[in-house]
Formats: sequence, structure tokens, C-alpha cells
Amino acid sequence: MSSSTYGKLWQESQVVLAELLEKELPAEPRKPERNAALFFHTLAILFVRYVQVARRLEACYDQGVQPQKRPVLRRLLDGVLGRLLELKQELVDLQLSEYHYMDHVLQELGLDPADLEVPIPRYFLSERAKVLQERQEVLTEILARVAPGKSVATPRPSMPREEAVRLVQMAERMRQGRLRARFMREIRRDEERERKVREGGLEEPNRGQAAICVQKVWKGCLQRRLTQQNRQQEMVFIGMALEPQLMGTSPATIRAQLGEEFRRMRQSDYEAEYQDALHSIREAVYEVEGPSMREEMKAQLRQWFIECHDLTGRFPDFPEEAIGGSSVLFAQKTPEEVRAELDLADIKVDKKKDKEKGKEKGKKEKEVEKKKAKEKKSEEDEGLKLAPSKFITTIDQAFQEYTGIGTDNNQPQPLPALWNGQDEVIHFEQRYEAGLIRAEMQKEVAAEIRLQHSWHSFAPPQVDEMMREELQNLRLAVDLEGSKRDKPPKAQRSAKQKKGKKGKKEKDLTPDRTIDSLYEELVLQGIVVKSPKVPLSAYSGDFCYLGTTLRLAETEPIPSMLDVRQNIALYAILRLENLAGKYPGKSGLQMLVHLIFKVARALQPSVLWVGNAEKTFYKKVPKEEKELDPKRLKKDLPKALNLLTAADRVLLLGTSRKPYLADIKGLCKAYERILIIPRPDYASRYVTWQRLIQKHGGLLADSLDLSALAKVSDGYSQGSLVQAVQAVLSERRLLQLPKRPLAASEFLQMLARAEPIYPEEEELLRDWYTKTPLGKKKLLAVEEEKRKAAEAKVKDKKKKKK
Repeated sequence: MSSSTYGKLWQESQVVLAELLEKELPAEPRKPERNAALFFHTLAILFVRYVQVARRLEACYDQGVQPQKRPVLRRLLDGVLGRLLELKQELVDLQLSEYHYMDHVLQELGLDPADLEVPIPRYFLSERAKVLQERQEVLTEILARVAPGKSVATPRPSMPREEAVRLVQMAERMRQGRLRARFMREIRRDEERERKVREGGLEEPNRGQAAICVQKVWKGCLQRRLTQQNRQQEMVFIGMALEPQLMGTSPATIRAQLGEEFRRMRQSDYEAEYQDALHSIREAVYEVEGPSMREEMKAQLRQWFIECHDLTGRFPDFPEEAIGGSSVLFAQKTPEEVRAELDLADIKVDKKKDKEKGKEKGKKEKEVEKKKAKEKKSEEDEGLKLAPSKFITTIDQAFQEYTGIGTDNNQPQPLPALWNGQDEVIHFEQRYEAGLIRAEMQKEVAAEIRLQHSWHSFAPPQVDEMMREELQNLRLAVDLEGSKRDKPPKAQRSAKQKKGKKGKKEKDLTPDRTIDSLYEELVLQGIVVKSPKVPLSAYSGDFCYLGTTLRLAETEPIPSMLDVRQNIALYAILRLENLAGKYPGKSGLQMLVHLIFKVARALQPSVLWVGNAEKTFYKKVPKEEKELDPKRLKKDLPKALNLLTAADRVLLLGTSRKPYLADIKGLCKAYERILIIPRPDYASRYVTWQRLIQKHGGLLADSLDLSALAKVSDGYSQGSLVQAVQAVLSERRLLQLPKRPLAASEFLQMLARAEPIYPEEEELLRDWYTKTPLGKKKLLAVEEEKRKAAEAKVKDKKKKKK
């Protein structure tokens, strides 16, 4: 797509963002909403509309090439994604569930279920592609070096010689039997033909009759094939069948992908040009405009000294660097306002003298705060409100910066008209704007000349330093104030600030080892493994179309695969095994945890996956697992998690098929979110069968009834479906597809070997989930609603009796 296409996407996003900001930042505070259903409707609309904006902004940022626009788009995109996470948390707090159904909102806005897919920014991978590639190369090198001496996989046991000979003999007998049967079939066919000719007195057909016979057969074959194609086209036209998938990628898709890669190459080229322009324009501004800026600043400061002396009768105190230096004087303020600010800075120094008064005021303020808190609680009891957002301000500032809105001192200066929704046909190449760079460099050079340390070795002294000395000389000459210099305000720090917070510090058990050596050790022990590249879209499924209807009927719907995928994108991506016999003993366990988390922090963002997560928190260890000691991480794992911060970007991800075997308190303490992955419903099974068969090279023929296959496979997980497809679509079976199309019975035979998900197991998982923190809140909320409904019925009966 061209730049104009992404310009239209941005214009559409502008309109939606303006409407959302108007709703999120109203002129007057909104009244609390007492109806929970209406409040959920408001949250759902905000969530869906922010998802739409995020999808457009992600496309614009990924394919935009203008180097000065992209940073602003990046801030907007990050702010919108952060707001999505906040709205998701509010939905969870409102409905006390991790899954939410917005089919009525999609219908109201005229959107498809696919429009609800949360976008995963492509810059997550593109910005770290080089680091990830280097890490993969290191991992491959380590595995290749280990392979000759140590096999990572468990070797298969060797077969006895007698067994091998028996298998070879069996295969040879079967091959000879097939050849003998084919030979005898040909002999019987020839004998039958000769017998019919003798008994019927038939003559051998001539060449004309043979040609007619061949023509009949060939014309019949062509007509049947044409009829089948016409029927398939008709079914596709009326929406009763899907268009046959082409083998490989279509030429149009290839051209689109090449166009996107070409725009990304232009991004890097234009960014390099932009960085060079920053340096060259800065040099030019400093050399050409720097001297005049310096003289102008000096003249302004001297004029200011004279005006302050005429108004107050004395020269003012020169502001120190701690409060901004002479930038306070350049803020377009009157002498009285500047004098007031300087007086306030002096007052702050004398705070120690007014401690007692401050304590009394503090008590009064605490009482006022308590009253306000009580009032807020009463308001919250009356209704529901949106929680304060940390990202709305970021979105608003970036939006104003891009569109050129806001021209006061606290807002960015207006940008060129071409960024404010104008037609960008005249700016086809989308290179950097030199005027913007010059304006930005003028501010930086002015700040450098005035206050900051210069990056030029030949630069003259700072303006502030020179004018501070000149002001002192003026005082000596005019005011006779002596050579006493203004004392800078002492930085007041409380005892707690001086000492600092005493937080927990992790003891480094490997201070003398590098991260590379630790990483290699974890690879050799099989803890760091080479994982296949699997996109989140591979977790296929369909939308839950009756979620709202079922909840209105007080029936909890089964979450669809799309709902699960959305939660994974929000909780795991947008935020960010087996250890038996390795690192034995208490000291070895501490070393294991230390190595894992130290390497995870160093190579962030990192995902730590724990398979069979319930084993770490077993209520009772099974006899067959006592030797492995699966609970040995129960104490050290929570301690290591407590030392993690948001800046570490480490995600702990655990999976479990039997979480009810674990101690729920320890499990919920280690894992912040608990998501139940349900068995796929009919729509998800249909889509999964279709995509898996196509992915493994199969063709969707008329003989393959996907609807019946999806219906019969109820109760099986998606992993079982994958195993069945892989078992059926072998290389030999794929070669037979032109002659023998696929049938549903082939997949059912392989699927029958898998273990299904029994209803009793599902019920056990639901009962266990009600014991989790969120499940308990849900139960209490349901009981509270029932209690209120019962009280309302009693009141109605009393009123009727009266």
C-alpha cells in the first residue's frame, strides 16, 4: 500500500481518537452509573474502539517512513495499548471473570469478530531481531558442540538381531505375495477375455470401435470434472462452501509482502539520513546562530536586572541551577512573578523552623482527607465510575503534538500543516523536515549556551555563569552589598530518603561468571531449550456468538479459543521443564533458581515456562514421584518472584492439566492470573480441522465432511486433533490424494486413540476454579445478588399485604 493509504488510516484514527478523548476527558465529571449492565456496555464500547485504533496505529507505525512522525505514532500506540490493559482490568473487576463477551457491541458498531483481535505490534520482534538471531546462533552452536559427545535426546533402545531378521523376512514375504497376486490377477483377466470371445463368437473390435470407446470414456470424464467444478463454484457463490485453497502463496500476497519489506528498508535509510541531519543542522545552528543567541540572552538579562532594580530598589538574586537558572526569567513572566517564585524558593529553605505548625496542619489535612475518602466511598457505593488512567494524558499529549493542537507554554509548538490531516501527495518521499529539526536544535543550543555543559571544546563560558558574576559586580558597584554570594537552597532530604529504602537484595551466587557461561550451562542441562517458532494465530478458533445471550439467561458460556488467545495477547505479550536429577540438594536448588532468574533478567524479555505447574505445590506427593522431590521449588520460587520488578520484564508461565492436585494458596501466590483453557466448541473445532488439514498439505474435497468431523470430535482437545492430522497426512497419503480424496473416517480412526476430556474432569476444574481468589469473589457477588433479590421479594409481599 502507498503512503496515502496509511495517511487515510491515520485520518480515520484521528477522528476516533478525538471522540474517545472527548469522552475520557469531559469538561465536567460524570455521575456514577448505578446500572452494572450499562456500565459494562460503556466499558465494552471503549475497549472495542481502542482495539480498532490500536490496529490502525500499528499498521501506520509499521509502514510509515517519515522519521519525525514515527516517534509520535509510537507514543500514541503505546498509550493506546496501555489504555487497553487498563480497560481489561476494569472489565475483570466488574464481571469478576477473565472472559468477556461483546457480541452485542460488535453488532451495534457493525464490526466482525476478527475486528476484536488485539494487535501485537510488529516492532516487538523487529527491534530485537538482531539480538534474537544472535541468541539463536549461540544456542545452535552450543547444541552442535554438545551433540558429538552428549546426546540431548534419549537414545532409542537397540533391537535384537533375531527380531530385526524376522521383520525383514516378514516384509519380503509380503512383497512377494503382492507381486504373485498381481500376476495371477492378470492371468485370470486374460483367460476370462479369451473365454468370452470363444463362447460368443465375438470378433476383435476394429480400430474405429476402439477409438469410439476411448472417446466416450474421455468425454465422460471431462464432463464429470466440469460438472463438479460448476457445482463447487455455485456453492462458493451462495456461501455454502469455501473457495479451494491454492498451493503456496498467491502472487498478490507475495507482491504485498515485498512492498512492506521495501517500506521497512526505506525506514532504516530515512532514519540514518535523519540522524546525520540532526548532527549537521545542530553544528550549523551553533556556529551561525549561537553567538547572536548568547548576546541576546545577555541583553535580556541586563534589561531584567535594571527593571527589577527600578521596581524593588535592589538587584534580584540570580536563580540557581536547581530551579532552572535563567530559564525562569525567559518564561515570559513579569518581575513581580519572578520575585514571588524566588521568594517561595527561599521559604522552602526555612521549613525546619515551622515543624510544629506543620504537624498541626498535617493532622487537619489528614482529617480532611479522611472525610473526602468517606465521601468517595459513599459515592462508589452509589454507582460505578471509570478508574483514573495513567495513559490518557500520554495519548492526549501525543495526539496534540501530532495534530498541532495546543500552543501555550506547556504544550508543544504547532507542527506543519501537512501533519494536520492535509493531503500528502506533494510529500511523496516522506523524508525529514529540516525546519522542524532547526526549531528543535535552536532550543537545544539555547539551553546549552545558557546553562548546560557544552559539547564543543572551544565553547566560551556559559551565559548563566557570566551573568551571575556580572550581577555580583553590579551589586558591589551600586548596592554596596559586599561580595556575599547567594547561597543555593539546601536540598532537604528526610531521614528515610537519606538512608533509602531497605529492600530485599538477592545474593549473587555467581559473581565471577559471565552471562554467556551461565547461559551455556543452562543449555547443557536442558533447562534452556530451542523452541519452534509458532505464531499466536496458530492457536485457531472461532468467536463465541451467544455469550451475551447466555449470560442474560444466567448461564456461564464456555470461552472460545479466540477469547483465550486475546487474554494471552493482553496478559503475556503486551505486558510481557523438567528438572528431575539436576542441581540436587538445597545448595544446588538455590543455584538453579539463581541461574535461571539471573540469565532471564540479563536476556530480557524472557519467558520462564513451567510444565505441570501443580507438581511444585502438590498437596500430597504420589509415591512414584517421591524420589524426584517435585516440591523442592515450593519455597525458593516465590522468594525469587518477590525480587522481580516490572523493569526486569520476566514472565513466569505455568501450564497444568490437574491444578486441583496443588495447594491453591501457594499456586495463586506464585501465578497472578489463572486462565482455564476450555475444550473447543463446534465452531472452533470446524475451523481447527480446516486449518490443520490445509497446513499439512491436505485438500478439502467434497468427500470430506468437516461438519460431521467437527461434531463427532466433541470432547477432544486441539492437541489431539493435531496428532490425528499428523498421523493421517503422511508423505505416502499426500501422494495418493489425486486418486483417493480424504475422508472423515480416516481422521476418526486416529482420533479414537487419543484420550478425551471427560465431563467429570471439566466439572472438577470448574469447582476448583471457584476456590481461586477471583472465583471466590464471583461466588460472593452471586450470593449477594440472590440475597438482595430475596429481600426485594419480601418487601414486595409486605407492600401487597398492606
